[in-house]
Amino acid sequence: MRILFDARSVRTPSGCYVFQGLTKAWRCDPRVSGVVAAVPGSFDRSMVPEGVEVIPMRGGSWAVHYLSELRRLTDQCRADVLFCPNGISPRDPRAVLYFQDMFHFRIDGGATNLMRLVPRNVVRASWRRLSSDSAKLGICVSRHICEEVRKRVRLPSIVVYNGVDIGEATWSGEENCVFVLGGIGHRKDEQTAIRAWSTIPFAARRDVLLRIGGVEPASRRASLRALAATLGIGREVSVVGTLPRHMYLEEIAKARVVVSCSRMEAFSLPVAEAILMGAPVLCTTIASHLELIKETGAGASFATRDHAQLATAIGAALSGTAPPRLQVPLSGWSWDSRARQHIDAYVSRE
Repeated sequence: MRILFDARSVRTPSGCYVFQGLTKAWRCDPRVSGVVAAVPGSFDRSMVPEGVEVIPMRGGSWAVHYLSELRRLTDQCRADVLFCPNGISPRDPRAVLYFQDMFHFRIDGGATNLMRLVPRNVVRASWRRLSSDSAKLGICVSRHICEEVRKRVRLPSIVVYNGVDIGEATWSGEENCVFVLGGIGHRKDEQTAIRAWSTIPFAARRDVLLRIGGVEPASRRASLRALAATLGIGREVSVVGTLPRHMYLEEIAKARVVVSCSRMEAFSLPVAEAILMGAPVLCTTIASHLELIKETGAGASFATRDHAQLATAIGAALSGTAPPRLQVPLSGWSWDSRARQHIDAYVSRE
């Protein structure tokens, strides 16, 4: 079996993580004879795992990409599977649609570019409905997003969670720090953590830093710092942008408690990573978070945007009543395991 990965939409840190995790792990499966990455000219080829072939794309519009370019490339490299990580594919029986983002179906109401996002999503949703009935399979990263897929498209779909690669990292909680899992866009809702922090009694948060990591773009970091200053806690709050992966894992490992205030996720890889590291995790009651809590038996939830409830939970954690932590290591969450599940599914559809 040969697999072609459409890397046109691989731009974000999480997208690169999935690209590298799957392509590297697919190559380790004896049923796979080759893995090919179709990349645009601007793609950083240093991100391509060793042994993965690279095939360049021609430039062109979104429509040209899905109407002709992907099928041409699939034929050229003699691929049996065309893997489309953006939930959209050409009309091709070799296509596997990967649903890893709730933006495939919903738009964050807090986004500043709604006028551009709405027409784009309408066009993509229409094409997905037209093309998906000829595809091989849909793979969804959570049961929640699988339910959304089945409401909208005629496509056999299964659930395969994302792989979680934390290496040897384990939680220690050795620093007086609460780490907030920030990110790109308003849906990460980091301001809820800042508002919660401002209402925790000073005696409980004395000498503890609220650190928010991964916040992009820079304008959002400035806005969060301004909010902290307005609330009188500017010196207690640190806001940083995207961190190198080893530093990101270190932040989770050393924090006394890890927090996600996100309003929308398909899988929530950062929460999964924190839980599997053994960290005490507080996350919102969105479906993907609740699914991870149920699957792992770890973590606790608070209502979305409810800074008062979050403040109570953080205060309790700092005083010694932390959220439930993972008690035993979980098997089957590696990229190798997830890749085998992918291949099992592809073979079953041949």
